[in-house]
Amino acid sequence: MNPPPLAAYSPARRAGGHVHLAGMSPRTHDGCAGVSTGANGERVYDLAAQTECVLDKIDRALLAEGLELANCVTMTCYLVDMRDYAAFNAAYDAICMRRFSSAGQPLPARTCVAVAALPHPDMRVEITATAWGPDTPENPGNARGAA
Repeated sequence: MNPPPLAAYSPARRAGGHVHLAGMSPRTHDGCAGVSTGANGERVYDLAAQTECVLDKIDRALLAEGLELANCVTMTCYLVDMRDYAAFNAAYDAICMRRFSSAGQPLPARTCVAVAALPHPDMRVEITATAWGPDTPENPGNARGAA
């Protein structure tokens, strides 16, 4: 279960066959995934763990809408520091190549940008996504917010 949003918004919103996801982050109920304290008390960030946490949250949000990660058509990735790009990209590629190829889907279009900060000081990555899947009786295209 995800922690509550930090502001008033829908984490997922269906519009027809599309599901638009708000920024998913590595935030947990007790802090952020992929964060530890080094020998000198400094914060140590594991970008692979944060990226895996975010992509798992995206998958869970889409599963609640009858879709999955492999239904994503676009992703926008936000990094606090572009020096983290290689570690982020390695984790992202490993997960997405496996999930999309096993589902027979092409990889989503993707943009990755650096931002000055994210809402929690230990968040190093956030990803927004749009997924597509046909309307179904269980998921009609009525532009409702996700529960």
